[in-house]
Amino acid sequence: MPLKGSAEILVHEVASKGAADLLVCKVYSRNMAEHNDGLWCDVHTRSLASSRIKWVDNRNTANLLICYVNNRSMAGWQIDHRLRGKL
Repeated sequence: MPLKGSAEILVHEVASKGAADLLVCKVYSRNMAEHNDGLWCDVHTRSLASSRIKWVDNRNTANLLICYVNNRSMAGWQIDHRLRGKL
């Protein structure tokens, strides 16, 4: 299992909220995203990242299925997942 800031997490984006492990809302501040697995912020360097992701086309090879949402209050885990608290 990848640890925070170490190995890449294989992520696949799904279209349906019901099919996702995690609902993700993109935010533009690292402070907002810190300590919240459902809020993601793009950073410019690996040293600033808390996790590294690799997008995969095949959902069967993914460690994590996500669906983007527009509202921060909707973001969060849909299931009890082994990556909870590690992103």
